[in-house]
Amino acid sequence: MNRRDNMLAILNHQPHDHVGDFKTDVCSTGGNLESFENGPAGGGLDGFGCKWLPSESALGQGVPAAGHVALENILDWKKTLKFPDLDAYDWEGQAAAQLKNYDPKNQIQEYAMWNGPFLRLAHLMGFENGLCAMYEEPEACLELLDAVTDYKIKVAERAVKYFRPDAICTYDDVATELSTFMSPDKYRELIKPMHKKFNDAVRAMGVIPNTHVCGKCEAIVPDLVDEGSEAWEICQPENDLSALQAKLGGKLAFIGGFDMKGRFAYMDLTEEALRAAVRETIDTYAPGGNYAMLGMILYSDPGKFVHTMAIMSDETVKYGTNYYSRS
Repeated sequence: MNRRDNMLAILNHQPHDHVGDFKTDVCSTGGNLESFENGPAGGGLDGFGCKWLPSESALGQGVPAAGHVALENILDWKKTLKFPDLDAYDWEGQAAAQLKNYDPKNQIQEYAMWNGPFLRLAHLMGFENGLCAMYEEPEACLELLDAVTDYKIKVAERAVKYFRPDAICTYDDVATELSTFMSPDKYRELIKPMHKKFNDAVRAMGVIPNTHVCGKCEAIVPDLVDEGSEAWEICQPENDLSALQAKLGGKLAFIGGFDMKGRFAYMDLTEEALRAAVRETIDTYAPGGNYAMLGMILYSDPGKFVHTMAIMSDETVKYGTNYYSRS
């Protein structure tokens, strides 16, 4: 089974030969290159009027600027909020540039859609005010989140037309390292319906819907299945991943698993120690299938980050190839 077919089988919960390697088996498009979502390179306003600045702690990636609020009052969103002009974005040119190194025989393509409904609310109002609005004005929040979801469906339509991805992943980080930002019940009231609406639309386009959520979110991971997601990216070991795999069986692919923020973070490991850690992670989470490794270690030096990620990817392919036929 080639790497592309293997990765598609993982996402579709079908028998496969290899442990997936997200770095080499997937061509990632979209993401931070959506200037209407994340502002221009180097910082600036996005299409919503939110200000973004590069952050050293995020390895130069843009983050919302502190003290800049695009939406003061949730009750005013219909009067004050503007949505990006999607027709002003060079979809055709971006697709040509981003797919230049895509290998369709050996890779799947996943279009990354950052700033899902919850994150957009937080970016517009700030996390504190956005979370308060979810509890103080849930009806207005639901209306705004629904409008954002309709807009994201329009983005997906353009992504499918020009990029032709196999999968679309919604990035909606609803959790910290300790718990979800909101209660699971509040998540199910306001966020879950939006994810389901979006995933249903993506599925109708003939594309696989996936969800990215970092942090300790185990309380709402089963909801990802209800929402129609086929994969959870990046699953992190502050969650009880083994228990979640046992509970969800073949209903959700797990992508991640490496303890990137724990015992290895900011440490100069030998290459052999790094490779051994990859093998340990694979042996922990891969036996049940529907698993792809996404390994990285946090460093302040972007060059070191890229170098170690390449080693981890190389070991994933070496150790994970024909893993299931060897077991």
